[in-house]
Amino acid sequence: MVQSTEDLKRLRGVGIVLGKRLFDAGFDSIAKIAEAGEEGLKKVRGVSPRAVSSIVEQSRQLAGMTQHPGKGPEEVMQRRVAEVRGMVETLAEKTRDRFGEEMSKGCGRKISSDLNRIEMALLQMHDFGKKRSKRVDKALVKAEKRVTGLEDATLKKVRKGFKRAKKTVLKALR
Repeated sequence: MVQSTEDLKRLRGVGIVLGKRLFDAGFDSIAKIAEAGEEGLKKVRGVSPRAVSSIVEQSRQLAGMTQHPGKGPEEVMQRRVAEVRGMVETLAEKTRDRFGEEMSKGCGRKISSDLNRIEMALLQMHDFGKKRSKRVDKALVKAEKRVTGLEDATLKKVRKGFKRAKKTVLKALR
């Protein structure tokens, strides 16, 4: 059993304050965090929902309980990129089905151009370093928000959403 929060601070994303909160919640060792999993960790006040899976995965690796060998940040990021690509492609298909004839006009051509740029940017996101991974993750979350809820929107709103998503993913690649 650990007498302080020093052991918990070995986890990336856990500092003095979060370490104390985890300790006070009964997570006095890395092994206990690994055993509790994501659901147990989400109950602790102050733990970022975006950081939960990373903290649990790190604790499992440090405790020697790795469930997914080889599942590092690269694989997690590639899975996120694939999810966002799937959302964008699904929305693009639905838009083409709904606005088939209008897609050959000005706004439709701009949407097609934005889609191509988004696709190319998402394909490039698999090459990222540690510093860029945070930026890429934030961009993916933002791009996902930009295209969510546009299934029933007008063509102009879909165009605006794709344009914003394009700017977001391109900015992350700089």
